[in-house]
Amino acid sequence: MADLQGIVDALAIELDRPIGVDDRRFRALAYSSHVDGVDPVRLASILQREAPRDVIAWLESLGIAHADSPVHVPANAGFGMAARVCVPIRFDGALLGYLWLIDEPRPLDERELAEASRASAELAVALFRAQRLEHEDRERERELLTRLADPHRDDGAAAAEELLRDGFLATARAHGVLVAQAFRADGAQAPDEVRVRLAAAAEHVRRGVAPRHLLVHVAGEQIVALLACAERDELERRGRALAAAVERNLADCADWIGRVGAGVERAAAAELPRALAEARRALRVAQAIGARERFTPWSELGAYRTLARLVPEGAAPPLPDALLRMLAADEADVLVPTLERFLDAAGDARAAAERLFIHRSSLYARLHRIEQVAGVDLRDGDVRLELHLGLRLLRLRGDAPPWLRGVPADGPSGGG
Repeated sequence: MADLQGIVDALAIELDRPIGVDDRRFRALAYSSHVDGVDPVRLASILQREAPRDVIAWLESLGIAHADSPVHVPANAGFGMAARVCVPIRFDGALLGYLWLIDEPRPLDERELAEASRASAELAVALFRAQRLEHEDRERERELLTRLADPHRDDGAAAAEELLRDGFLATARAHGVLVAQAFRADGAQAPDEVRVRLAAAAEHVRRGVAPRHLLVHVAGEQIVALLACAERDELERRGRALAAAVERNLADCADWIGRVGAGVERAAAAELPRALAEARRALRVAQAIGARERFTPWSELGAYRTLARLVPEGAAPPLPDALLRMLAADEADVLVPTLERFLDAAGDARAAAERLFIHRSSLYARLHRIEQVAGVDLRDGDVRLELHLGLRLLRLRGDAPPWLRGVPADGPSGGG
């Protein structure tokens, strides 16, 4: 917008009066450095970056949007607004904005109006060029984000480096990736209404971040956000803010749960595709195990990180025979959660009993019954490892029995 400001400054000096340029939505784009003669409406436009709504309504009622020559706008004492001249800024007939000139105490004469019209033509060219460049930049940014977000492409690392090199993404101590998605218990694809609400939540968070520090991209059912992390806790802070915004926006969408996953922040932009893959796996794990938290960092998923890498999405890995025998038993709804609590506590009977709210002797009785039903010896470390992995796989598969889904698994991700 340097060209705009240069034209405005030159015209203000030439005419010796305050000058301002707004876009067609009455948002301030440039203004002269004059102080004397600037009325409250212009000051409000500068400070708030747009004119007050009641002023906009009054100006539109004067028909300035349809004018193709200077319009004399009378003073309005109710708004504290001085008389001014509005010169529509048009390029090939299309309205791009407005040039404003204070018209008192000395009204503009014919020469000055002609000078303002000439400046308006220059402003039209400058605005059109700026908008075209902005459009080209948006298209380029969108192309790079599409390449980065596509898991089937192998040039995601190059796309991430270009985003940083070309200034679309700000330079920072580290960069991170957040992914938001809405889920329903039956696995249905999210309708347009839900996806729009997800995108709106991401835009809400983006508006609170400095320009180029948070890029938002719609990738199918997911919203991908790249974040320039100036502070060490910024990825988690923005992730929790996004999760809260998603939850608010989906409050009226029955049965839909919004989740946000985060990859590990990276110092090198070329590593962002890996962070994106982690964020997507974090979402998958969180939904499969029914995590209580709506924000799930990959770094806090423990053993699920290894399993999620080994088990392809949509696959149903086989479970250990000993665990299958337990699941088929009449006492499964008691024995399986007991075994999981015992193994989560690393075989510490006292800790397991406290978490199950039972006496230690009752725990020992259940463990003996587990050994009978499963046909195993829980003193064997390999047996414990196999059963523990089997329980994690059962949750990761997403088809755990209803009575187990209501029992939270230990670990930061939780369950339920």
